[in-house]
Amino acid sequence: MTPPAAPRRPSLTLVLGAFAVIYVVWGSTFLAVRFAVADIPPFLTGAMRNLVAGLVLVGIGFATGATRPTTAALRQALTVGVLLFVANHGAISWASKYNPSSITALLVATIPLWIAALDWLSGTGKRPSTRGAAGMALGFAGSLLLVWPAAGAPVIDPLAAAVTSLATIAWAAGTLRARRLPVSDSTALSTGLPMLLGGTTLLVISAAAGELGGFQPAAVPAKAMFALLYLILAGSLLGFSAYVFLLRHMPAARVVTYAYVNPVVALLLGTWLGGESVGTSTLVAAAISLAGVYLTVSD
Repeated sequence: MTPPAAPRRPSLTLVLGAFAVIYVVWGSTFLAVRFAVADIPPFLTGAMRNLVAGLVLVGIGFATGATRPTTAALRQALTVGVLLFVANHGAISWASKYNPSSITALLVATIPLWIAALDWLSGTGKRPSTRGAAGMALGFAGSLLLVWPAAGAPVIDPLAAAVTSLATIAWAAGTLRARRLPVSDSTALSTGLPMLLGGTTLLVISAAAGELGGFQPAAVPAKAMFALLYLILAGSLLGFSAYVFLLRHMPAARVVTYAYVNPVVALLLGTWLGGESVGTSTLVAAAISLAGVYLTVSD
């Protein structure tokens, strides 16, 4: 009997390209979200971003031979979609109306800390070492310092900051769930189905919140529409495909390194293109938080 062939390893070029996408493109999406929600309702922004991208990816999945998902796979896709795209994307879209994109990105940088903590608390991950525990403490302390009022620092909305922090826990939980129980063998379907179901859920929330009643697409300025298009094409279609691809082929500890590159990209773009101010206290808090993330990820 012929043994099954070993899974083909992806090329180095493909891996590096995928990392470039989740490093740079995802780092830029925080400013794009801020530009979009300035003129498009936040839940509708999240809904359109994920609905369109999800439909495209699901279509690609079926066109390339993906089998029809089982009921169990649909439940899994809905769970992952709600955690990643409703509790995270929807929450961050709302919070981005009130806080600078760079601050949002720095708060989101704690995702690897929550992944490590939830993985351990669920009984499936290893207990953090002294180095890892110190990294977690340092990372969370940096986030707390980030929102602490200080002279020269940008004004931070505490409720929006709290919502963003909760959104990071949802993303961590969704990532762990998606990694343990793949929706499909098809990367396109595994990525697109949760996005489609999450986007549909966000659309229902948007309608319930009254966002659709007074919304006039024709009145939306080009800047916001371009930002939304960028979120759909680059942030979701390209970004999440690269993310799922890397989760399948690379150690999770390497994949989550995007969390301490994204804030740097967001900080630079927010200052350069978004007119956001950055105080000394913000830079100190960012350095402490990212140092904690590095210690945790490299544990």
